[in-house]
Amino acid sequence: MRQAVDMGQGKVSHVLGRLALPLMVSLFFQNLYAYADTVFVSWLGETPLAAISLALPLTYLALSLAKGVAMGSVILMSFSRGAGDEATAHKIAESLFPLMLLFMALFSPLMLVPAGQAFYLAIGADPATAAQGTGFMFWLAASFFPMGYVMTVEALFTARGDTVTPMKAMLLGNILNIGLDPLFIFVFGWGVAGAAAATFVGQSISAVYIGYRLKQMLGMSLQWLPKPRSLRVWWQILKQGLFVTAAYLITPIALMLLNGILVRFGAVAVGAWNLMSRTEMMVMLPIMGLSNALATFTGFNLGRLDYDRVRQGVFFFLKVSWAVIIPASLLFFLLPQQTIGLFRPTPELKLLGGIAMQASALSILFMPLLSAVAGMSQGMKRPVYMMGLMFVYLVCLRVPLADWFADRWGQQGVYWSHPVASVCTAVLALFLLRRLLLDCRKRVMTGTAATAKSDHEGA
Repeated sequence: MRQAVDMGQGKVSHVLGRLALPLMVSLFFQNLYAYADTVFVSWLGETPLAAISLALPLTYLALSLAKGVAMGSVILMSFSRGAGDEATAHKIAESLFPLMLLFMALFSPLMLVPAGQAFYLAIGADPATAAQGTGFMFWLAASFFPMGYVMTVEALFTARGDTVTPMKAMLLGNILNIGLDPLFIFVFGWGVAGAAAATFVGQSISAVYIGYRLKQMLGMSLQWLPKPRSLRVWWQILKQGLFVTAAYLITPIALMLLNGILVRFGAVAVGAWNLMSRTEMMVMLPIMGLSNALATFTGFNLGRLDYDRVRQGVFFFLKVSWAVIIPASLLFFLLPQQTIGLFRPTPELKLLGGIAMQASALSILFMPLLSAVAGMSQGMKRPVYMMGLMFVYLVCLRVPLADWFADRWGQQGVYWSHPVASVCTAVLALFLLRRLLLDCRKRVMTGTAATAKSDHEGA
């Protein structure tokens, strides 16, 4: 298969735009699974909503592990292909899926009822909420396996510049999920469990479709079992992806801690935060998709020793990100309660959710800077910058501030700690972004000089 987007040629805005748009749409639809589930479950009442709200960090935990493995592989394959080393890219591709399966299998014990109940009780849920969530937990854990398959194949296509095929697979799965949600939840009477069951079916159909396209377009099938040399390749993937995974893992861990703070104020406080988080993520996941495109683009062009294209890519990323974020921020701030009206909230939930949405409106204005650091640091094989930034943001600032503000201003204080933490972290992000650009230019100059010396000696 020929590369769908040539990342080394053409106008940067056009190339990165063509690469990024399908990734933005794909991640938007990835979150749409959870968003649609939340909409329909919220119609059942506050306790069912709290049940899936408390499981949200678990979803992000699985996504974090899968995304870290996938993005670590994408960066390595993109860098190798940019340097003309197709053999190394192929070794990484054939070793990826067994590693992904290993991580997704970690969640399989949660399919057992006692384990699901233990999870809910351990994070402070009352018995009624835990009882609502156990059926949901079974299907949620089961859905992680097809999700891992889809993200593995998506990585193979993305490294070749094809982000359209994964987008189509994600779109297909979401159409099914949205159609099956009301059928499973209300018609069949499965309640909360029906939402996760619909997600499982949607993810499975996405996996079937993208697996068929992999065979048809690339002539490949995924390796289910590792080969002897896979362990060495796994280490290479993990060296790159470990920090990416850790950076993504910080988010669900912080969400669990925030839920632990909010649960003091009852199910409505948790539910309001969840409505804000799901809605905010609908805006932020397209930005994360653009960040992933920036990572792939940076890795490929750094392999070609082309600093100018990398720098232009970063500035294009920031322009597009703010073009998306600013209108969403205005909507969240000016019409906060209307924004969450789709969830049919009770008056108290609507009031608290509106306050959380206004806090989010200010916070997301600073997110493009954090996402730019994430994308560029991955592409440059410097994911420790991304992990360090997210650690400062969530562990050093957001959770401690939430706890402090909660003691003084209750659940509303938790909501407003969100923008305060974002502003402080944005200052650090500006410093790191400048440092990454300087480091990139230095590496390109060093590599160019080494290539010129080698050519001279050869002559």
